[in-house]
Amino acid sequence: MATSLFKMPFDVEKTKVTKIYESEDLKNASVETITSDHIKQIYGELKFTELHEDRPYTYTSLVTSIDGKIAFTDAPQGPLIAKLNKYDPDGANADWWILNMLRAVSDADIIGAGTMQAEGDYTCHVFDQDMEDARIAAGMNPVPWNIISSLDATDIPFDHLLFKTPEVPVMISTSAAGLEVVKQNIQCDYYVVGPVSSKEEVTDELIAGMKANQDKVIVIATGEKAPDSHVALYIMKKFGLDKVLVETPSYMHYLVSEGLMDELFFNYSCIYVGGQALSIGKFGKEFGSKDHPHTKMLSIHTHSDHFFYFRQKLIYG
Repeated sequence: MATSLFKMPFDVEKTKVTKIYESEDLKNASVETITSDHIKQIYGELKFTELHEDRPYTYTSLVTSIDGKIAFTDAPQGPLIAKLNKYDPDGANADWWILNMLRAVSDADIIGAGTMQAEGDYTCHVFDQDMEDARIAAGMNPVPWNIISSLDATDIPFDHLLFKTPEVPVMISTSAAGLEVVKQNIQCDYYVVGPVSSKEEVTDELIAGMKANQDKVIVIATGEKAPDSHVALYIMKKFGLDKVLVETPSYMHYLVSEGLMDELFFNYSCIYVGGQALSIGKFGKEFGSKDHPHTKMLSIHTHSDHFFYFRQKLIYG
């Protein structure tokens, strides 16, 4: 049954992007996603090359300027990098639609507490009714699990709309220290998983407990003062989350540093920002000249000469 969550109309012709490159890897991809008319009409076929045994397949969607900035200093709202591209406003709508497409094919969506603080009504649901209907037809939850990632939960706004919207399934991934903060501040029913310190502690009984309490906020505690993403993602996989979208740039950068991020959907708004404006991973540790990941281009789409949509596979080691 379709949700009552807010939807937006998308004009197929104005949103449509054109594929100008596709790698052989993608041509041979075998992991199917949902069957959606809008995906076929606007983007084309969307498949993945693989799934993992011990963690979800992870990917992110970000819009950047041509020099890698994700926000203006004087107007830090992330979507403005796309929206203020005056030569292709419909390209900005395509950027927003692609994020919705990736939500639609995901089992879960990881968001940061900072985003929740900035946007009190933020929920990671699918704004395109055609794609939500396609999720339901495929036997998926109408809304992907919204997973809040936080080091110690002190930055989570527990009065946020996310905790008051029953149609949105919610998890929190935090540390053992964060679990205590959650217990003291959460205002709705919740179910605790952990603290778990290793993959070996993830039992069938633990996963069965999660599945029996899906109507509550599921709180996954790993690590002592910061979550152990290797263990947390393992728990998510065993719970049944095969594909996970990561919407928080800082956590995305951390996952890259741990070799746990698979793909980057980077949309390029052809504007130049420069200077000290926010860039991807600015508050994380940078890679060095002798040890850094590479990428392989999987596909390139374009909306006009002013907006491009790159899909890249990360290569580690």
